Amino acid sequence: MDERELLDDVASLVRSDGPELVCGWGGHGVGHVCLAGCGGVELSALVERFSRRYGQSRNLVMGGYADPKVSEKTGLPLLAPFDDGDLVEMRAWAFGHRWIGCGSVRGESLVVVVAERDAPPADEPAEEVVQVASPRTRPDGRRTWVRRLIDLTRWEPLGLSIDWAAVEGELGVSLPADYKELASAFGGGVFSDDTVSFLGCGPSVSFDLLTPWRAGLSVDRGTTVGPYEEYAPGGKGVVTWGSTEWGDQYCWLLDAERPGDCPVLARSHDPGPWYRYDDMSTSEFLYRILADADFQPFGIARYELGATFVPGSHGDGAEAL
Repeated sequence: MDERELLDDVASLVRSDGPELVCGWGGHGVGHVCLAGCGGVELSALVERFSRRYGQSRNLVMGGYADPKVSEKTGLPLLAPFDDGDLVEMRAWAFGHRWIGCGSVRGESLVVVVAERDAPPADEPAEEVVQVASPRTRPDGRRTWVRRLIDLTRWEPLGLSIDWAAVEGELGVSLPADYKELASAFGGGVFSDDTVSFLGCGPSVSFDLLTPWRAGLSVDRGTTVGPYEEYAPGGKGVVTWGSTEWGDQYCWLLDAERPGDCPVLARSHDPGPWYRYDDMSTSEFLYRILADADFQPFGIARYELGATFVPGSHGDGAEAL
């Protein structure tokens, strides 16, 4: 089975009128289907393909260790067919009445699973959006939020020269001024022990803001992210600029008719509302994620991961300069 056949098989299984799920693998039963991976395709590449089609994923298993908090609402049916210790990796996407999983099993290079999901009723109200006021912070005229982030991570700014006219011309909308400072200083990469990914506009393909946006626009134009559509030039919608390894998602709500108005939208990997921050900049939001243990539900300082930064390389990985 090649990659195209695998993607087509999954698409047919997750349709609203898709067939009953009966697995043909020995010892497996009903309620899911396991599909063998195709030779020559890396797991990371297939995860990217599914993310373009089905949105943000979450980690269920990493390095052979399953998320102890996984439940029926977060992808447990994808793990049920396998014995403890069988799975090495597993990522999950929720799509209508089906779960989609992509990972690896010991003895198998790649496996894709489609499983039954208790989806919300079609007439359920749209996903809730909670508007959040920025926490009060003592004024510090000497340091902007970008400067605070640089000091927090002890990072030496790269001073990248970025053609913002070309970037914003392609998007058809202006980006936040402090984000441009962040991208010039950090490029793109990961904070806090590979936990928080930041998409800049530097040399790294894997951490480039426009790369996933272009891919989503070409493949899934008109799809939604929560209660919003993906942003398309001249319109109004969501562009993702960051995420965590466990599936938290950080975005802007961009509106071509309201240049300069770029509220931060964020969603936790756990089921719940979207959070909208109208009066919080991108750099303040990112700083609070890393440094403010009380910044719930997104603050990670309580995990003591360290406020480090590793820039993305020119290839697909991340490596220190």
